[in-house]
Amino acid sequence: FRKVLNPEPVNLISHFCGLVLEHEPVLTADHFTGPAGAIPTSLRSDPRTEKENPLPMPHNGHVLLDGLGPVLLYQMSERETRVLADIPGPALPSDGSQLRALVRESLSRAAPKSLYPALNAKLMEVVDGSQRLRCIGNKFIPATANRIPGAVWIGDALNVRHPLTGGGMTIGLWDVVHLCKQMANEDHGPRALSRMTAQWQWDRRSRALVVNTLSVALHALFAAADSPDMCLLREACFSYLSRGSFYTMHPSGFLSGLFPSPLLLLFHFFSVALLAVAMRLGDPKAGMLPMRCFAAARTLWVAACVILPFMWRELQP
Repeated sequence: FRKVLNPEPVNLISHFCGLVLEHEPVLTADHFTGPAGAIPTSLRSDPRTEKENPLPMPHNGHVLLDGLGPVLLYQMSERETRVLADIPGPALPSDGSQLRALVRESLSRAAPKSLYPALNAKLMEVVDGSQRLRCIGNKFIPATANRIPGAVWIGDALNVRHPLTGGGMTIGLWDVVHLCKQMANEDHGPRALSRMTAQWQWDRRSRALVVNTLSVALHALFAAADSPDMCLLREACFSYLSRGSFYTMHPSGFLSGLFPSPLLLLFHFFSVALLAVAMRLGDPKAGMLPMRCFAAARTLWVAACVILPFMWRELQP
C-alpha cells in the first residue's frame, strides 16, 4: 500500500550484492586482547586445524572502503559471515558474468591482497564459486504526510533510508513507541485519530530525519571513490571521529537514534566540512593559495550538496 500514500517514483541509490563467507571459528573468549583490540594470530583459528580465520577482527562488524562502494561484513554465526558489496548506481548489469566481475573488482579493491591476504583469497573463492549473487536495491523514500483516514504507515512502509547504517529497525520501533503513546492519550473518534496521526508524524520527524539523512550522507562519502572532494571529506570524517570523546559520542548517538537533533547533526557535519577546508588550505601540494581557496570553497559546497537536499526533503509535510 506504499504507492497509495506516496505515488512518486522511487529512485534507487545502489544495490547490495550478498554472499555468505564460510570460515573457521574463533574458539576463544579472548578475542579483544592485544593493543587497540588486535587479535593475536594464535587465537584466530581452531587449534585443531591449520586453517586461519580470515576476518580482520572476528566477532566485530567491518566496513571496508575503496571498493566501488562500501563492503559490509558481519558474522551470522561462528562459521558464517554475511558479505554485502554495495554497487552504486540505479541499475546492475543484466549479464550475470558482468555482475560477477563487477562484484569481484569491488571486493578485491576493498580487501586488497597486500593488506588482507587470507580474506582476499576467501572472498575471491566465494565470488567465483557461488552459483548466483543475491542482490537487493537500496532506496531513499522520504516520509509523506498521511492524509488517508483510518490508515497509518510506519517503518519502511512510510519511509526508507540506505541500509548502510542499519537504521531501519531503529526508526520502525520508534514509530511504534510514538504511535502507542499517542493512542494511549487520545480517544478513537475520527477527529481524535486525525489529531493523533498529525502529532505522531511531528514526534517522529526529528529522529527519522537524523537517521535517514546520515545514512544517505555517509553512503555518499563512502561510495564516491573517484571524487577528490568527497575523498577529502571522508578523510576529514575519519580524522574528526579519531579525536574521540565529544567528537565520537554524538555521531554514535545519531546512528543509534539516541540524539534526535537535526541542528546537532548539522553542527557536526559542517564541523567535518570545515576540517576538510582546513586540510585543503594547509596542503602545499594543492597548488598556490588562490587555487587552494577555490578548492576549499568547492569542498564546502559539495558538503552542503550532500546533506542539505536530503534534510529538506525530510522536512517536507
